[in-house]
Amino acid sequence: ILSIPISIGNLLNLEKLYLRNNEIKTIPFEIGNLINLKELDLKNNNIVQMPIQIGNLINLEKLSLHNNEIKSIPIEITKLNNLIILNLRHNFITIIIDEIYNLV
Repeated sequence: ILSIPISIGNLLNLEKLYLRNNEIKTIPFEIGNLINLKELDLKNNNIVQMPIQIGNLINLEKLSLHNNEIKSIPIEITKLNNLIILNLRHNFITIIIDEIYNLV
């Protein structure tokens, strides 16, 4: 898989999405429709950027994006008040926004 189809946004009751170990390069904006999602695992891909719509995933508890090519963290990630696990290691992130510490 090189991309996640935009139709993913139609799966409104989806709670867990595991698409690790693919060659995914982009996350579609429609991912933001999955407000019931609790776990999102996209580790070991080629993702360069997180869409700002990631902030819509208000029930997300676990976000795994390690081993990608992400360069920055959108401030919208700070809206994820239910987040318990955030794994962004082994990316190309050079700046950590101060607001991310509010997630603790």
